[in-house]
Amino acid sequence: MSQTVSKAIEDAIQSTSNTLQNGGYPKLPIDRNPPMGDFAIICFPASKVLKKNPNEISEEISKKIKHSNLISFATNVKGYCNVNINWNTLAKDVIYELKNPNYGTSNNEPEKILIEHTSANPTGPFHMGRARNPIIGDSIARLLSYYGHNVDTEYYVNDTGRQAATLAYGLSQHKTKGKGKVDHRLVECYRKASEDLKNDQEIKDKVYNKMELIESGDKTALNEVKDSSKKMLKGMKESLKELGAEAENYYHESDLIATGKVEKIIEKLKESKICKEEKGAYYLDLKEKNIAGRNQKFFFTRENGLSLYTTRDIAYHIEKFKNYNRAINILGEDHKLQSRLLEIALEELDSKIPEPVFYSFVNLPGGKMSTRAGRVVYLDDIMKEITKLASEKLSENKLDKSMKEQLARQIGIGALRYNILKVQAEKGFTFNVEEALNLQGDSAPFSMYSHARASAILRNYGNKIPDIESIQPLEEGEIKLLRTLSKWPSIIEKSVTNLSIHHIPNYIHSLSSDFNQFYRDCPVINSNNLEFRINLVFCSKKILNEGLSILGIKAPERM
Repeated sequence: MSQTVSKAIEDAIQSTSNTLQNGGYPKLPIDRNPPMGDFAIICFPASKVLKKNPNEISEEISKKIKHSNLISFATNVKGYCNVNINWNTLAKDVIYELKNPNYGTSNNEPEKILIEHTSANPTGPFHMGRARNPIIGDSIARLLSYYGHNVDTEYYVNDTGRQAATLAYGLSQHKTKGKGKVDHRLVECYRKASEDLKNDQEIKDKVYNKMELIESGDKTALNEVKDSSKKMLKGMKESLKELGAEAENYYHESDLIATGKVEKIIEKLKESKICKEEKGAYYLDLKEKNIAGRNQKFFFTRENGLSLYTTRDIAYHIEKFKNYNRAINILGEDHKLQSRLLEIALEELDSKIPEPVFYSFVNLPGGKMSTRAGRVVYLDDIMKEITKLASEKLSENKLDKSMKEQLARQIGIGALRYNILKVQAEKGFTFNVEEALNLQGDSAPFSMYSHARASAILRNYGNKIPDIESIQPLEEGEIKLLRTLSKWPSIIEKSVTNLSIHHIPNYIHSLSSDFNQFYRDCPVINSNNLEFRINLVFCSKKILNEGLSILGIKAPERM
């Protein structure tokens, strides 16, 4: 909340409380975020004490509250007394605060934060089912950077284990055909190698032998799987770049083995009081850690003493905390148990633990995506489709061809990101291309168009944004927009505190709606309240731009 507005509301609440106390009313709870007004007095708790209907009590209170420099008016709505502060007395100071470049950011000491996102196995192109991971991870990184933290993003490359060994075998035995992105070509080699493993025991033995060489630190084997993964990763990086969500750093799992860091973790875990051994394999006994079933034995070595994926993950997180105060992991909901086991192991090593952000998977109208069932829709194909549809919707736009192509891409990718981010991460949903591009709905194009409309008003004005000397009595559309703009810092604070990015698009949609209503009802250029209104347009554009930027969406000047 804007500091000016926050103080005004608290002062108004205190004034109202004094009025109620003097009128013999019991202390009543306050709703600081009501659907109407600036705060609401909840009258239901007084019903039994005063032996009156809550609606009657609310009506009485609304008449007793005095209008002043603090309070404009109060109204009764079904047992809630909605109080409106006097925005006319605040407007000039609120605009001054909104124009501050640091409005919405934090004055706290910045933390050094690493966000790990995507980290898909480099065995083929990204599919839409997990598209939320890079989009959520990248946007949370942008959010925390905006707030004032020092944030890096990282992709953990899983280039050891069975899948990596299978890919390496496939690239050595099968040739790619055709043209196109490298990951789309190489995935055929991986698929053929997977079939070879199923049908030929000798090949299966070769791949599993390769796995053992990798885990034992054989340099030739490690370099082979690392090089194979890099080839596949080249195409995957192109996808992330197109999405606007490429990680800054790429950390290879194979390097943890090559540098001996995994072996050191194994030795430290063996010193744990809950470490036990079974047929040569070592595990942590988690009976006392509320872990059920067979997962009570958390193995960190094989019977031959070599490491497992989980062991390498532990080593990776130890490395994270050598350079960062906090580590945030963006994970699919199917990783909840694995994340908890990692936390326990890190606690045994007296390490900090990462903060997981879990998300449910994206479906398409045809149903759940399944690699095994052959129902896979690639992220690349969705990005092409949505950009093409955006281009078709711009067919009558008078922009030149190159600008139209650029705008279509901005709208298409922006629509994809927004549509995924507006849903709370823990909730599953079905992605629909047409819905994402709906100019009238809760979509990126709707908010992008609002920004373009604000830009057009400022272009038509053509002058430097003036200081406000005087303000005419505000109309409802002006107050509603100013109220929404004043909430930006609290939206940012809530999003940062809970690592919940969906609050940002939800707010941006509300701001866009209120701005469009203001535009419809309140002329700007030829208004007798020009100074205030042009400032209101400037501030709306500023917050829309910053909000869309957090979502990884380019805010266009024209549309």
